[in-house]
Amino acid sequence: MKKNKGFTLIELLVSVAIVSGLGVLLAQAFFTTSRSNTKVERMTDVKQNGEYTLAVMDRMIRNARTLTATCSSDGSVATLSAAIVNPDGLTTTFMCQMDGSISRLASVSASATEYLTSNAVTLGGTSCDTDSLVFYCTAIAQVPRSLKVSFQVSQKGTPVDQFEKASTTFQTSIGIRSQ
Repeated sequence: MKKNKGFTLIELLVSVAIVSGLGVLLAQAFFTTSRSNTKVERMTDVKQNGEYTLAVMDRMIRNARTLTATCSSDGSVATLSAAIVNPDGLTTTFMCQMDGSISRLASVSASATEYLTSNAVTLGGTSCDTDSLVFYCTAIAQVPRSLKVSFQVSQKGTPVDQFEKASTTFQTSIGIRSQ
């Protein structure tokens, strides 16, 4: 009797099924990793924008001569902008401002408008409202004024998949040194 060398049809089908299963698992792992990396990159951009904005506002407000926002003793009055008088005597106003179709946090002074957030992120979309940016000023007798700043930074545009959406809320309280 002569023995045939080779594989049977069943052996070939089983090996093709195993290789296909491994291929599907590897492809799924690749796409999951790719999506996670995209989300991390977007969140990093959002966080860097928010932290930079807070740092600039903190430095400017802390070193201001005066704060000209409407203040209350309990910090319950919300405003959409806050104005300060800088050490050079000029006024700067922090506010949400539209840049085309993007709402951005801006520092507006007599000489120019400086956007504190990049054009890759937005303060909530296509409008400036209390969901985008809000200031609470507190003035208590014998205590320097303080300003609570709260804003939400989101990636520009709306992704199809909510998993990929990057959005973070930032808030801090800043005390005025010279008041």
